[in-house]
This record gives sequence, C-alpha cells and structure tokens, in this order.
Amino acid sequence: MGITEAATPTTTGMGAANNGAAAVEGKQILSLEMFQDIFKHAEPDVQIDAFELAQGSDRGDNYTAALYRINLSGKRQGLDGCHHKWEQKVICKVMPESVVQREAYKSDKLFRNEVEFYTTIMPELLKFQASKTGRDTPVFNAIPKCYTARHDLLIMEDLRERGFQMSDRHKGLSMEETQSVLLQVAQLHALSLAYKFEHPLEFSKLCSLISEGIFCTANTSWYRNYYERLTKNAIKMVSEVLPADSKYVLAINDFAESSSFFGRMVQLASAESPLAAICHGDCWVNNFLYHYDPEDPQRVLEVALLDFQLIRYSSIALDIANLLYCCTTKEMRDAELQTLLNTYTEELFRWLQILCTALPDHCDTLEKLQDLFAEELKTYGRFALGLAMDIIPISTCSSEDAPDMYLKRSGDDPEEDVGAPTLNFPPNDLCRQKMSEIVIDMVDRDML
Repeated sequence: MGITEAATPTTTGMGAANNGAAAVEGKQILSLEMFQDIFKHAEPDVQIDAFELAQGSDRGDNYTAALYRINLSGKRQGLDGCHHKWEQKVICKVMPESVVQREAYKSDKLFRNEVEFYTTIMPELLKFQASKTGRDTPVFNAIPKCYTARHDLLIMEDLRERGFQMSDRHKGLSMEETQSVLLQVAQLHALSLAYKFEHPLEFSKLCSLISEGIFCTANTSWYRNYYERLTKNAIKMVSEVLPADSKYVLAINDFAESSSFFGRMVQLASAESPLAAICHGDCWVNNFLYHYDPEDPQRVLEVALLDFQLIRYSSIALDIANLLYCCTTKEMRDAELQTLLNTYTEELFRWLQILCTALPDHCDTLEKLQDLFAEELKTYGRFALGLAMDIIPISTCSSEDAPDMYLKRSGDDPEEDVGAPTLNFPPNDLCRQKMSEIVIDMVDRDML
C-alpha cells in the first residue's frame, strides 16, 4: 500500500480524485470541515480554506483501501498578528464506504489493526524505549507522523515532502536498500521483543488488540477460492520453468496442495516461539519508502515503513523471510544472504542489550540469538513462499496490467463468487523466474 511519485489529476474543495468508482470512496469522508476540525488541534494558529485531492497510489500498489494525496491550503497567524500563506500535504487512507468492498478485503479488521498500531501499540513501545535510553539516543522514527487514526480514516504526513520515494518494485531491492530496511525492522522487532521480556502482562494486552488479517481459521472459507487459484498458478509457473520430476516442483506441489495450504499458513502465522513478537506483517517493497542522497542516488539516507494493517504476533522470522525472499534477487541472496542476516541479527541484539535489564537465557549472547533466529527462519520461513504467491505477481506486473482494486462486485448477483475477490494478474516470464528461484532457495536451504 505504498505511495507513488506518479502525477495524478486533482480536484479542489469537496471534490474527489478523478478515478471513477475510487473517487466515491473518499468523497463523503474527506471534507473541508473535517480537515479544519482535525488540524485545529495539530495546528491551532492555522485556518484551512481549501484542499486539493489526488489519487495517492497506482493500480497494483494498494488493494485494501483508497489512498489519496491531499494538499491543504490556508493561512497561519504569525506572532506579528498578520496572516501568512500556509500549505501542507498529507496522505489519507480511507476505508471503502461500500459494505461489499469492505467485506471483500476485510477492511474493517485491517483498519482496526492500523488504528491500534498508531494510537496504542507504537506510543507504548516508544514510551518504553524512551525510558530505557538517554536523551542522546534517538527513538525509533521510521514511520510517518499520524495526525488522526479512526475506524474509517487515517491521515498521515506525506513523506514525499521530505524526499522519500518508493523503489522500483520490478527490480528488487539493492543491497543498500535491503540493509537499510533491515536495520529499521530489527529495531521495531527489538522494541516489541524487549517489551515482551520486560513487561509480559502489558505485552499480552497489546497483542490482544491485534486481529490476524488473513491467516486465521475463521477466514478459511472466505479465502478458499482465492488461494486455490493462487496455489494452482504458483505450481504451474514453477512447473513451466523447472523439470516436473525435480525436487523443487515436488516441494511446491506438497506445500501448495490446496486442501491443506491455508491451514498450513494459519499454523505458521500463529505459532508461538521464543522470538515471537509484534511484527509488521507485510514486509514487501510497496511498504518501504527511501530517502536517497541527492548527490549519490544509490545511497540511502533514511527508510520509512508503511502500512501496519497486517500486524501480527508471530515469529520475527516471518517478516525477515518475506523481505529477503520476496523483495530481493536470487543473485543477491546467493552472494549476500549471510551478510544480510548478520546485519539484521547484530542490530536486533544491539537494541535488545540497550532495552533489556537482563536478556533471557535463550538470547543473552549474539551467538545464541543468531542460532535461534536461524532455527526459526528454517522452521517458519516458508511462510514467505505462501506470501510470494500474492506478492510476486503484483510486484512483476505493470500498473496498467494490474487489476483494479474496485472490482465490479455489487453483491446483488446470486451467481457472483462468495469470498475474497480473485485478482487476475497476467503471467509473465519474470514472475515465473522469481517464483521458481524462491522455491529453489528454500529447498536448497532446508526451509521447504
């Protein structure tokens, strides 16, 4: 659910993005009065007079909410009593108004997760971090500022104004991009793990605020057709690249067998483990923004993590497997996987040492932590292959070829499929290659 750089048409005042059905989703919620009411607390000396609205993401970037880029304009009263021109850009994530659309993507539950993340979970973790560090130690800040979070709307800063941009999802992350995001994910995981170690009862209360967005038993029937199609497509893609009798094709056939696949993903997502924590849950390229050095575009200055709708309590290995196997190339993994794992575990351990009064025996040395993480990655990492069946087709197709998130599901057609809408991505050679390479890597590393 990322933010793109593409220029889009705008509408002023009470209007909505020039995007057909998508426009309707933000039209009722986003109003001048609403922005005035919210910002009178954040910017009490500002009078907002107008706003312009533009579509905030391309097709293929976002499937569970409508995203809008808003330009607010007005005047600020200065200390001299005079009014000065004022402008601010924000991003609005809006839950679909249509009951059919909300049900199709389970938007109510996903929005509730992200609201809890911004209003309760992250503030508590940052308060904990501040209590453990000195003034000279910066707290975790790799997330956008959130102005308001409610059941149907989130308003956040537009990170593009600070120079952030999305990487090219078709290329895969560079070594620099991967290491930079691993450092931030490590800090996020360390905050959660350390809070769990230090305050187990309070941590349980935070976890109780989270609902599994996809892989829970209650969703089995809803996603049956959806994952039946994805698993068949994944098996077909790998079979078109690798010999039918190879250990790789046999492995994905076994893992993606449709009658047991969803249950297997539920088990992986919900397994209790020594390194279980509150995880991002959706660690792929569309949810990372980068601020690059203007004089050296390959150098990353800052990273921001986006979209916390799929946060879950799970092994931290799920996030890292998703990031390393769905967002990088096989060439990089072959050459640098251990370096990347060391980057992550060393930063994780560094922060655990800072945040914990005393570390538990199972991770009180870097070597123990690295061994335990390697074990959890081997045990739970194949979860990323299940995610890849979604992510790889999305990340390898163009925005023009991506399905429209506002599918024509009226809910009035009795012959319309019941369950999650199936997104039909056109097959391409890059998708087949990437899916096959993930299977090869996981089999060769005893993860599958």
